[in-house]
Amino acid sequence: MARFQLRRGAKASVPTTSMLAGEPHFTTDRSTLHVATDATTSVPLVPPIDDLTTLASVASGDFLLMHDIDEAGGGMMEKKITFNNFKTALSIPAGSSDENVAVISGGTAGYPWGTDGTDGVFRMGSSMSWAKDVGDAYVTLDVATVDGGTF
Repeated sequence: MARFQLRRGAKASVPTTSMLAGEPHFTTDRSTLHVATDATTSVPLVPPIDDLTTLASVASGDFLLMHDIDEAGGGMMEKKITFNNFKTALSIPAGSSDENVAVISGGTAGYPWGTDGTDGVFRMGSSMSWAKDVGDAYVTLDVATVDGGTF
């Protein structure tokens, strides 16, 4: 009976020369499949998102998988970005939680009218929401319940 066997090895050892178009390479350390498109190029196949496991927590060096909708070259549309770079893109300081997201442009990222986290920080309760106008002139703060407490 005939057998079909894939070339296999560590990801660092996937060939970069002398490949045949359509030749598959399985990585034993990463469980990925790469298919040669010509003698010097191989394309990795991306695993189904639903089959990936969920992280219990996120570390600063962890990567997020992004789908690059603007990929013009017709190549791999899936890209990676570190969690810290993603937070920077959202104006969230690396050491801060999302409760410190900037409200207006021009201030220090993460501190709407402050400089270093000791001033100008807003914290939102579960009965509150806010929205800024398009010109960054003001922020509307909506509060569902105002409780003056007891005396």
